[in-house]
Amino acid sequence: MPELSEKDRGHFQQRGWLVVRDLIDASEAAELRTEFELQAQAWAADIDTSVDDYLEVVSQWTNVWEHNARFRQQLHHPRAAKIAAELLTCETVRLFHDHLIVKPPLGGSTIPWHRDLANWPVAEPAGLSCWLALDDAPEQAGAMRYMSATHRDPETRSIDFLNESKEWGEREQEAVSIPLRAGDAVFHHCLTWHSSPPNRTDHWRRAYITIYLDARCTFSPERAGWHPMSDRVSVPSGAIFNADKFPLLGVLKKQ
Repeated sequence: MPELSEKDRGHFQQRGWLVVRDLIDASEAAELRTEFELQAQAWAADIDTSVDDYLEVVSQWTNVWEHNARFRQQLHHPRAAKIAAELLTCETVRLFHDHLIVKPPLGGSTIPWHRDLANWPVAEPAGLSCWLALDDAPEQAGAMRYMSATHRDPETRSIDFLNESKEWGEREQEAVSIPLRAGDAVFHHCLTWHSSPPNRTDHWRRAYITIYLDARCTFSPERAGWHPMSDRVSVPSGAIFNADKFPLLGVLKKQ
């Protein structure tokens, strides 16, 4: 039985993003917050520093699933993988990587407007991100912002996050801010333009992101060979990603 309604799938196809309320419940979100705190303490101890000092410098972690059993369990959340497969209209989805992003109280930088695919060594535009809120993420806390329907626009090159910015002019007013509660998720297509502002609240804004690919996607170092995930690839250009580092996560229907 499908996880999504025809209306939900149509919304994603039209706008390039979809909010899924209560992907996990409040207690599961609290478990992941606690697990993050414990993991951050362990990472800080590994380099012999305090967790406070550590979190002042580090705010993003990739491939958390390889270090933490609870996040590995979340990675294999069956409902999330099935939703991703339905939105990508494929039978099986593969992990590209997971990503834990933290914006501290009254902190965090602006993430400029960008599209994901231009920064991935992936040939096909057949991927999406599941941005799962671990804390309430109202607009003032740095909620995700989308420019709807831009996944239908022609592909573009990657941008320099430190020195470039996308200017929308009068279209800026069309940007949609997506406030979420802890446990809610927003799925967005790899070609949808998105950004997020700093956290201007007194609370943490933690999010766990899973990047799903259609399992048939192939490696393209020509697109973004500099991406850190390229070092984990053991297949030639044009081949399907190796399953040891890019595992299958869900099946929509039996093959």
